[in-house]
Amino acid sequence: MDRPGRYNVERSCLRCHQRKVRCDKGSPCGSCVRANTSCQYPGPNRVKRRAPKVAHTDVMARLESLERSIAALSGNRPPPHVDSAAVSRNNASVPVAPSPSSNGVSPTDTTDQRAHDGLLVEDGRYINEQLLSRVLENEKELQSAIGTPRSDASSSRRPPALKAEGLLVTCFLDKADFQALHPCQWQATQLWQAFLNHIDPVIKLLHVPSTQPRIFAAINRPQDAPADLHALLFAIYFAATTSMLAEDPTHEEKRLEVCRYQRGLELALHHSNFLDSPTLTSLQAISIYQVCLRYYNSGRSGWTLRGLVIRAAQSIGLHRDGKHFKLTPLECELRRRLWWHLCSADSRAVEDHGVGVTGGGEFYDTEYPANIDDQNLPATATVPPEPQARWTEMTVSLITTIANQKRLELHSALTNSVPGKRPAELVQEVKDHICDGYLRHGDPNIPIQRHGMLLGEILVVKMEMYVHQRALQAQSTTMPIAERREMQERTLDVACQALERTNELFTDELLRGYRWLSSTYMPYFILTYMLWHLCVYPTGFHVERAWRGVNLTFEMTKDPSWPDPGPKWAIIIRLRDKALHIRRAQVAAEQAAQSVETPPPGVDQGEVPAVESFFDFVNWDMGMIGFPDWTGLMQSVDITGFEHLMDGHMVTEY
Repeated sequence: MDRPGRYNVERSCLRCHQRKVRCDKGSPCGSCVRANTSCQYPGPNRVKRRAPKVAHTDVMARLESLERSIAALSGNRPPPHVDSAAVSRNNASVPVAPSPSSNGVSPTDTTDQRAHDGLLVEDGRYINEQLLSRVLENEKELQSAIGTPRSDASSSRRPPALKAEGLLVTCFLDKADFQALHPCQWQATQLWQAFLNHIDPVIKLLHVPSTQPRIFAAINRPQDAPADLHALLFAIYFAATTSMLAEDPTHEEKRLEVCRYQRGLELALHHSNFLDSPTLTSLQAISIYQVCLRYYNSGRSGWTLRGLVIRAAQSIGLHRDGKHFKLTPLECELRRRLWWHLCSADSRAVEDHGVGVTGGGEFYDTEYPANIDDQNLPATATVPPEPQARWTEMTVSLITTIANQKRLELHSALTNSVPGKRPAELVQEVKDHICDGYLRHGDPNIPIQRHGMLLGEILVVKMEMYVHQRALQAQSTTMPIAERREMQERTLDVACQALERTNELFTDELLRGYRWLSSTYMPYFILTYMLWHLCVYPTGFHVERAWRGVNLTFEMTKDPSWPDPGPKWAIIIRLRDKALHIRRAQVAAEQAAQSVETPPPGVDQGEVPAVESFFDFVNWDMGMIGFPDWTGLMQSVDITGFEHLMDGHMVTEY
């Protein structure tokens, strides 16, 4: 039986402990009885707990979180940080960057942006992309051309564009029955299969094993399906029919079905209360719809809807990684796929319309999706799957996403005077990452893998172009003429490589099933650079090769089945006309020179042609360019000097 006042731990009384004598631990103890003093024992002291062992990865995660918080408070965007632990988990780093609706302007860009505020063209369109806006300021007639429909024969044979305003404005939403717009069950199953064959491989947003049972249940009993699932069904129908229509654009019945499914999607989103209560399913639906809408409509409605969808995604926290909310691995993966798809799609909209949104960088920390097949992630999984070192269903999306994010690091290295890796080293790292991590696993005989391999090569070559452009800008005034010309020819060689691979993506018969998507991505950046080069240097190495690539691209756009290239195409047409005029003048001058045995008096044959001074007054700074989408070519162009140069080539009217 325990003595009163005793504790489980046998301890001396306070007096004996202080006197350093043995205590019999009685109550009271014998020593205190003999001294006739009160006997007291110490109370129970809690044993100090040892601090939990902190792993190195935990320390790094806390430091990264602190850095992100400081960056968010200061309004500055730090360069992407590569976490080796995250790379081993997801084949990518956890990015810290501005939202896709921001251009992430660095301090070094502030002066240039303040010096040029963009302009309003005649139709009220605002444009602040550096190259395009500068050209329009000096080429006044193009301000009306960019806002008017094309008048060539191919444009007149194209059907009218689909309008996208029905999602926001219509007077029949409450009266219409969107369930009546569904196709029959057999046709619905065929459209679902077409979606799996031609849409899902290149827009990997869905987890097919868990989505397919919901799809078939909604097809079988549409009255029991929620409204957001109806929206996903109509988006699938719309996308699948678009891929079919790209094969046969004259099929009038398919075009009517496209309009019908668009109407059904708008009604379903309205009934799902999308603007106030977006869900992951409704966001998947509108994201698929928007990618396919670009095939029919290259207008500004796509730009406007992008902002709406991004805000809706942020309202349900897609910009924060799902692991913060203790979501299941499947939910985390689906959120990551959707968020990074929105990032890439928004940068494409920037290029289409010549508008770079300026503003502070908003924080997001969503990790990259895992490089896995859908079957590697069961719906009941409780542990995240390990990334696969092979080609998977997510590889094409990851190639695009990683190249786009690595471009930010490259741009930071080129524009900020801070010590770090050289741009050439960064490009080589990206090339090694994409080639060794993904492309080497591809089989060019498999269509989707061939598509991804070509896409990866194009993105890497474009980054090489970017580095060459910056080198020309930095050294054009100090470099010897011969060395400078060699670098210009090397840059044109790289540009030809990029355009040839892009055209192969368009024309390869094996990739015909994905042409509905690839045909909507015109290589504006490559064509703009090449045509400027051909205007300045109508002869030289790679010139004939460049013209073959340019002419092939223009031939494809004449096909009525080809999507409308968009409003910026008028600028490309004008640059090509100018380059052709200069080329013809050069040929005529050479023929005239051959017929004359001696040069005219006063002409020095050793004089360097005036064209050699072109790079002295042109600032080849592409600014904030959205890889893989390329929103511009340079920060400023001296059009006055360019026109003076063209006068030297006998160019007066064109």
